[in-house]
Formats: sequence, C-alpha cells, structure tokens
Amino acid sequence: MTKQINNHKKIGIIGGVGPQATAFIYQKIIELAQTKYLAENNDDFPNLIIESVPIPDFITDKSQIEEAKTMLIEATKALTAAGATKLCIGSNTVHILLEDLSKETDIEFISMITLVGKLCQSRNLKKVGLLGTPVLIESGMYVKELEKYGIETILPTEKQLEIADRIIRGVIAGEQNEEDKQAYIACLNEMFGKGAETIILACTELPLALNYEALGNRTINSDEVLAEGLVDYYYYSKN
Repeated sequence: MTKQINNHKKIGIIGGVGPQATAFIYQKIIELAQTKYLAENNDDFPNLIIESVPIPDFITDKSQIEEAKTMLIEATKALTAAGATKLCIGSNTVHILLEDLSKETDIEFISMITLVGKLCQSRNLKKVGLLGTPVLIESGMYVKELEKYGIETILPTEKQLEIADRIIRGVIAGEQNEEDKQAYIACLNEMFGKGAETIILACTELPLALNYEALGNRTINSDEVLAEGLVDYYYYSKN
C-alpha cells in the first residue's frame, strides 16, 4: 500500500503493563509500518509517545486498582498534554478502566478489545476461545463485545486461568518454566477440543510465551491487532 504520511497525527500509548508487551507492540508497529505502509526512512514512521506506567498489579485481584487508576489517569493527562491525537492502552486488563480514563480527556481511545471483536467478525468466526487474566475474564468485556457479532465465547476453566496467570507472570519476570509452558499448550489444545475455531490471546503477555506460527490463524494476537489498528489510523484514517 502506498505511504500516506499524516504529520499532524500523534499516537499516545499507555504501556508498561507489562513493559515487555509494550516493547513488543512498538516493534510490531515498526514492522507493520514497513510491510503494510512501505516506511523506509525515519520520517516515514509513526509519531508516537509511550507512557510506561509501573502500576501496582491488579491482574488477579483488584485490591490495588484505585492506586493504579490514579497513575493511569495521570498518564492519560500527560499524553493529552503532549499533543496525542489518539490514545490507546497496551493492556487488555486495563481496558476495565477505559471509561474512567476517557472521562479525563477529549482525545479518543482506540480500543484493543473493539479491534479484536471486529477482526473476529471479519473472519466470520462463530466460536472462539478466550485466555487472559482472571480480572479480564471476570469483567466479561470480551464476551459482551463478541456477542455483538453473534460469536460464542469458550471461557477458561479455573485451572486454565491459574496456568495462564503463571505464564503471564513468568513473561513479566523474564522466566520460562517448561512445566508451565507444557500446561499452557495443553490449555490451548483443550479449547480447540471444545470447538474453538481460534483462541484470543487476551493478555498482552501471552503472545510472548510461545511461538504460535505453526497455529496460523488459530490464535489471535491482541498485541498485533492493536499495533495494526494504530498504524492504520496513522497512515490511512482521515480523522
């Protein structure tokens, strides 16, 4: 696709949840700018700002969510003041605070969950598996979004949630436990066995846990979906 540079646009990313996933999203933005929009020189790439916010953990329970929300509101205000023309959150779970953050700015957020839902619709999917943090699954955000398109969601069992939680924490800590990795692969296979046409990796750490290339379109990488939505906005969107 021909390059369409929009110098007036600036993307603000609330990241750091976790930092490895934010770096991965940034790398995907660079790759997509090159492959989809033919970026070659420095001034071809998107103008963006990243606020990597070291918020307290609320992926398993929400006891520290108010402290985290205060920090995320400050990040939203900082990105707005820095001239961002669109905002996004580089974390699925933090989308439970999207409405609160949106009240603090006039700048529109590009929702990762909305983008994933639209991708599932475009693929005419009818039944998908969902893996993510306990707090995200409990929120029902993805189930509600997918229901708009008549898509059935296979939710993880309590055991599968525990395994996903260990995998997520391992990625953040930079540790790989082979036993957990094999248990996680078994989770994926169990969901396929229940009829999942694809599995949404609805935590930005999960795409970093394995090489999913052999599965092709049988997994949806929420990090990549967000990255593509951001470059499409930057190069192609009229607003």
